[in-house]
Amino acid sequence: MKKYIHLLLISLIALFLLTACGGASSSSTANNSSPKGTKDNPFVLGVSPMAGWYAWYGVDGTGIFEKNGVYVDIQFFSVYSDSLTAFYSGKLDGICIAASDTISPLNEGVDFQVVLVNDNSAGADALVVQDGINSIADLKGKTVATEVGTLEHMFLLKILSDNSMTVNDINFTNMTINDAGPAFIAGSVDAAVLWEPTLSTTLKSKGTVLYSTKSEPGLIPDTLAVNSSIIKNNPDIVQAVVNSWFDGVEKLYARDDDFIQAICDGAELTKEDYLGILDGVAIFDKKMNQTTFQDGTDFTSLKYCLEQSADFLLSTNMVNKKPEDTSIILNDTFIK
Repeated sequence: MKKYIHLLLISLIALFLLTACGGASSSSTANNSSPKGTKDNPFVLGVSPMAGWYAWYGVDGTGIFEKNGVYVDIQFFSVYSDSLTAFYSGKLDGICIAASDTISPLNEGVDFQVVLVNDNSAGADALVVQDGINSIADLKGKTVATEVGTLEHMFLLKILSDNSMTVNDINFTNMTINDAGPAFIAGSVDAAVLWEPTLSTTLKSKGTVLYSTKSEPGLIPDTLAVNSSIIKNNPDIVQAVVNSWFDGVEKLYARDDDFIQAICDGAELTKEDYLGILDGVAIFDKKMNQTTFQDGTDFTSLKYCLEQSADFLLSTNMVNKKPEDTSIILNDTFIK
């Protein structure tokens, strides 16, 4: 926890330094006079390894972006937290981000809005354990790995809390998801909280799933966040990106061969592996987006999810304050 707070302080210092220098130049305007969303000045989208987010490769690879009049440069980040840093510093126009991970940057004053829900985890995030561990209580004193400050970290803390335990009851080890999987396979850790595709890759070699997001419907929505300056100055480009997602989802639902192949090429996965990890997520179309952006009293409502995530993060000291209004980052203009 101290490591997380230290990282948060570093982020705050960096933010203040950027502000003192006049703010970070957004990739939408930095040294480029061409209109945003054109071939010479594309919309820069940060994507990390996650089953739902891989669908952007299908959108890109089958020409859907261009059909909707926008050029997009997909930048892949094998380490999710690196994509967050890039977005906060203005190097990305948009980012694929878990809803719970929007709370900290909202607190820090990063100017962005969530414009789309890509998917909801339905088994794509899970706690895997070595043989002999049959319950959450069995984790006491065991070494458990995941990446500090990420949604997997929050998921782990919630699992422990639901079972009357805290992080002090385990030997928590901070590892990126990419490192935690191999460490688990090697037997260096007793358990790990992983997401796809690392989850499936790990389970092929070792371990079993003790708990997954199949038991937590709505807990982990994956979203598209966009720099507010892009939304203000280029709303037509944001609309084109969102429209492209919905066009792609139609092809994904239909299991269009060309679309699936484009995803597999971009993600460097076999078709069999991709379709396997896809079972762990619910991909959101336009109607599902319009529903989740509405007010609600459970996790199927994005607003409720953000409020509950903020409460939980504060209760576990993963953030030092709760935003006055988490819904201010929600912008449902484009999904309508």
